[in-house]
This record gives sequence, structure tokens and C-alpha cells, in this order.
Amino acid sequence: MILSSVVEAIYGGPYVLAAKRRAQSVLARPRTKPPAPPVHEGEWHKSVEQKQIVPGLTVHEVGLSVFGETRSLHDRPDANETLGVARLKVAHVIINGAEEAHRRGQKPPTVHGPIEPRDLHNPAERTAYESSMNAAREAYLAGHDPTHGATHFSIEGTPSRANKVYKRGTRQGVPISTQSGPYYNSYLGKDVKSHIA
Repeated sequence: MILSSVVEAIYGGPYVLAAKRRAQSVLARPRTKPPAPPVHEGEWHKSVEQKQIVPGLTVHEVGLSVFGETRSLHDRPDANETLGVARLKVAHVIINGAEEAHRRGQKPPTVHGPIEPRDLHNPAERTAYESSMNAAREAYLAGHDPTHGATHFSIEGTPSRANKVYKRGTRQGVPISTQSGPYYNSYLGKDVKSHIA
């Protein structure tokens, strides 16, 4: 009899409760996630850049096209958003245009062909290149398209919000979905007449 009451006191009494409470408090504590294994960022970037948007167009090539289109542009303090954000939109437009053309069995809209930078030791060239490649990776991986499916873009010298009228398009043109700028443009050419873009 004495033996049974000792067993009950040990196993059915406060010792068991204390053990249960301690076990519950351990379970109630938030578990900390183990740190992710280290990944070399450059290798991850290369992996993403090798992905194909459509047959014959990789994320890397989208980045090179963004670079070709925007390497002469530079941030200005009066811009509505940074050039990095505008490059992201350009990358989305290139991807949207390529996907739409692929669905229709057509050639994608004309953009600057992929162009490798000439001098990555030049800080401005390196910044434009890295920003363009980052824009292409982000656009490919993003779940949100800030251009709302736009398939064409242009670099203009005025902030007009009027419909964009294309040479072979309709007279009423197409509405603008987003607008970025103004930026300083260091390149002047036959289609580009202003240092403000």
C-alpha cells in the first residue's frame, strides 16, 4: 500500500505535471529557422539569367536589351521615380512583348538588340549594366507587372500623357499605361533630339 501511494505521488502527482508543462512550454516557443545554406549571389544571378522567357530569348538577353535602351539615361532629382524602377518597367515591357508575339506566332516588337557593355571599369557603364541585369531578373521573377501588360515603350522628350500614335498604328493611338522620368539623356541621335527624356 505504501509502495503504491509513492508510485502515485511520483507518477500521477506534480512531477508529471511539471514535466508536461515544461514539454508544452518548449513546444510553445517559436522555432527558429535554421539559416539557409550560403549561396554565391553571382551563381544565383547566372542561374536566373539562363532561363528562357520564350524560345530564343533569355533573361540575360532581356537585361542586355534594357542596358542598350537605357545606358545613356541618368537619374535626375525631379524624376517621379528612380531610373532603376524605370528599367524594371522596360524589362517587363520587353518580356510582355516577347510573350505576346510568341503566343501569336509573330516576331517580338523591336527593341535594342542585346548589347554587352564595352567597359565595366567605367563606373557609369557598370552601374547601368548591373541595374539593367537586376531589372531583368526581377521582372522575370516578379508576380506583379507595374506596366499592366504593356508590350511597347518609347523614350520621349516631353511628358505628354496623350495616346502614343505609331506610324503604322491607328490615328487615335494607344493609351499610355505608365510614365517615368524625366531623366538626363547623354545620347542624341536621329530619333532622340533632347537631353531630357
